[in-house]
Amino acid sequence: MSASACVRGVHTGPRRARSTHAGPSPRCVTWRAVPPRGVADIHRWCRTVTLIAATAWGDEGTSTPSVTDPASASMNDDDDDALIPPPQASTPPVEVDVTVPHADPTAQVWFIPNFLDEAAAAAVAKGCGKLRKRMKSDHSFATGRLSAMVPMASPVYAAFSKGVAIESIRRATGVDTLSLGDFPVETRLYRPGSEMTWHQDVKLYHTPQHELIYTVSNDGWDGATEWVGSDGLRMSIRAPSNSALVFAAGPKGAWHRVVGAGDGTRTIVKALYVEDFAKTEAFAEVMDEAPWRR
Repeated sequence: MSASACVRGVHTGPRRARSTHAGPSPRCVTWRAVPPRGVADIHRWCRTVTLIAATAWGDEGTSTPSVTDPASASMNDDDDDALIPPPQASTPPVEVDVTVPHADPTAQVWFIPNFLDEAAAAAVAKGCGKLRKRMKSDHSFATGRLSAMVPMASPVYAAFSKGVAIESIRRATGVDTLSLGDFPVETRLYRPGSEMTWHQDVKLYHTPQHELIYTVSNDGWDGATEWVGSDGLRMSIRAPSNSALVFAAGPKGAWHRVVGAGDGTRTIVKALYVEDFAKTEAFAEVMDEAPWRR
């Protein structure tokens, strides 16, 4: 989610309509299919952009519009190559092998098994367990999720700010200047029914951040994380403990979602890695609306 993805224009055609609407959270750009609507007012700095697609978009031979139609004026030039929007629900997912690394540099998605060493992974698990009592409901578009800020003095924070974590994410992404950003590290809890719809993470920094999702524990959780690969295929993974998924933010980052579970819980750590610390206006908006600020 980012201010960069806010759209100041809309395009309507005989078979489709698109509009943007302010949503509950500034943390992402979301997608959902609904009947076509007319043009809505667009705020320059929107909190959430919802792309509204006619059901006819799923028809064979009908092109799917992107955020960057020529008739739409984007706030940043780097919107020009926005990736393929989420596929139809009927598209079968491709299961990712969790025993080996996965990389899709074009979609800017990476999976890293055995992310931390044994001692660091144990310290993170213990620290997140202590933070669970501080968790609050996350009233964003994520349903049923709890979250808490990780204190900078916590061993959880230390594990992601130096050493193995920094080396692992730099090696995987090929960006050797990445360091932990100054947006707070979070721990999150997914319970039965918790889910997130299709979304892209908005830029909080002028150079898009890399958002790392580290799985602390997967206690019988039967949900999944899905994303759209650069080939348009829907990828799916049920990440095991001590593994990390990395998504680049911004309109060139992959669309992804969390499919709700019927059973179990999943604890994660969310950390943002940056090349520089120059921020977008969305940074302050996200900080103001974080559940742990309430």
